[in-house]
Amino acid sequence: MSQSAPQEGQLVARSEAREPLNSSDRDSRKVCCSRCPLCTPCCMIVTGLLLLAALIATIVALANHGGGSKEPDAPLHCSMDNCAEVYLPEEAKSCTEAMCRKCEDDYDQHSDACIYRCSADQRTSGCSPLGCSADGTCSSCVPGFTVRKANASLRGLSSACTKAAEPVKMNFLMYRAQNDDNYSPGNTVLASPAGVMWYLHNEVVGSCAGGSRRFGITRVLRYNVTVHNPPAVFAKIRGQFGHFVDFQWGQCKNPDCDRWWQEFGYAVGCQNQYSYHYKDATFYSLPGSCPSKDLSSKSDSCNLLQPGGFCSHPDGTGNCTWSAELAGNVSVDELSGIQD
Repeated sequence: MSQSAPQEGQLVARSEAREPLNSSDRDSRKVCCSRCPLCTPCCMIVTGLLLLAALIATIVALANHGGGSKEPDAPLHCSMDNCAEVYLPEEAKSCTEAMCRKCEDDYDQHSDACIYRCSADQRTSGCSPLGCSADGTCSSCVPGFTVRKANASLRGLSSACTKAAEPVKMNFLMYRAQNDDNYSPGNTVLASPAGVMWYLHNEVVGSCAGGSRRFGITRVLRYNVTVHNPPAVFAKIRGQFGHFVDFQWGQCKNPDCDRWWQEFGYAVGCQNQYSYHYKDATFYSLPGSCPSKDLSSKSDSCNLLQPGGFCSHPDGTGNCTWSAELAGNVSVDELSGIQD
């Protein structure tokens, strides 16, 4: 079909109205608009935005790194109270990660701190192992002793503890090495931390017959124990604890047990175990119900006639001398570092 000539006022196509581009203009436009084929101004705007984004990224990077090349971190120099040798992990960022490898003389390591080692005079005066100070005073005492008032005025004295002059209620932690079974600590022997470690080393870990430890011991239990022994104990012994008795399978094995129960009530007893390595090893006997019979022979009638000393709130009466609440446990494997 033939095409008629354009009428007056009709627009002419752009391709027919423009002068052809020379070769240099075509190349320039091709490069500039390779990402934006619409027009040259659009291409310039996009390019400007990209340059601005790059500039902002560079400024942020410099701000985060303090500008320019970062100086290497200065080596950490950490110290710890009463610590002779501080260990800092290779990747440590601050001194809060430091640990003490060796304490100064007269200090022992306890958890993450170096604690002053009690002198013989402080120990016999009733200071607790973690409560001794280098000036001879104490911040805490062993059960049956109380802290004297106005410690500052006691500088130069051997201790800031004094022995209680009457029966008192005592609250402290006791420990027991046990198998996986769960049962009451009544008619058993518990111990101080040093005492339970002495027991593990001397009675348990030395034997592994049949692939298990002696008595099937797998863990150490911790108890929060309250003790309030009857006045008859203090009147006779002039101390807070009664006679220590040995329990085997829930039965008191001392021949004087019945007589002691009648004379002193079901008093909690204690016994110090001398050990060069465990100087504070102490054992405690907690009489429960029917202590005269072993586990297989106990009965309701025996429990009624021999109620033992366990109760919710010890008050120093003959059959209300102690309470115990489980306060955590740790496996012997974890304690010894054995993983298989």
